[in-house]
Amino acid sequence: MDIDVPASVPLISASIGAISALVGVALSFGRDWFVQKLKDGQQRIFVALRLAAELEDFAARCAQAASDYGEPEMQSHGQEEYIPRYPTPELTIDYAGYEWRLIPKDLLMRILELPHMVQRAHLILAEVNEHVAGPPYYEEYYSERSLRFGQLGIRALEVARDLRVRHGAPASIPSIDPEDAYDITNHLHQIVFDVKKSRRASESSV
Repeated sequence: MDIDVPASVPLISASIGAISALVGVALSFGRDWFVQKLKDGQQRIFVALRLAAELEDFAARCAQAASDYGEPEMQSHGQEEYIPRYPTPELTIDYAGYEWRLIPKDLLMRILELPHMVQRAHLILAEVNEHVAGPPYYEEYYSERSLRFGQLGIRALEVARDLRVRHGAPASIPSIDPEDAYDITNHLHQIVFDVKKSRRASESSV
């Protein structure tokens, strides 16, 4: 005996099949999206902390240069001149080494500005060294270097701190010695303050 199948049954079956397929695609997409978000979150923290460490290293080199007023060294012409103990810091960022899309735009702009600020500071120092400072002490050169790289070190530490805090890490690298009272941020601020104070005193005495 033949049984008449309602015309709607094939349509319902087809609809169920289509819905099942869509649900499967949605679940697969949702799983992939979740996995990618989790992966991006972990990678974002890694990138942020790696950049922060690079900026903190630069700030440490800034502190060395900014507190350096040279040491006497006998030159070939028979006179002593004050030669830097520490090199003037460079900041070279490996642009190909980071997933920049993972960094918030405001922080990204501040990071990418820093190498240009450093390059500008080098150009200014070259001008001071060539046209203003003179042997044996090169006072104007060392003063300008202390000011410029003290300020750049502070800027780098501010960006590093914001990178760390924004991604759930401590604001700075803890010291390995709990009794170590050295604070690089305070040190850099003191250097900048001292240079500006010395310049104001010089200007007022003129």
